[in-house]
Amino acid sequence: MDGELSAGAESRAKVHLVHCSDCREEVRAQRQAAARMRDQAGTMSEVHVPGALLDRLTGIPASCGERDAASGDADDHDGVGLDGRRRPESLGARLSTSVRRMLRVSQTGRGRR
Repeated sequence: MDGELSAGAESRAKVHLVHCSDCREEVRAQRQAAARMRDQAGTMSEVHVPGALLDRLTGIPASCGERDAASGDADDHDGVGLDGRRRPESLGARLSTSVRRMLRVSQTGRGRR
């Protein structure tokens, strides 16, 4: 992970990835895509995200975070990262944030840090 999840949320995500091959594959593919974007950031003039991908990302139910709250350990963090920015709670929000960052890096050649 990239350090933006609380310790409890990161632990739950890791456990989920151990048991869910579909999500494991999605994470692997996302990491590969992020690496390619970083490697090619200086050579790409413009990046287009396919509409189908955006639809899939925005269609991920926000209830992923609600299930975490039902497990009883949703209060183990304050929802704010070390940089003072609010951390995404659901998998859908996290994926959306990751895609926006990849696009920003590809367009500017650098991240927010």
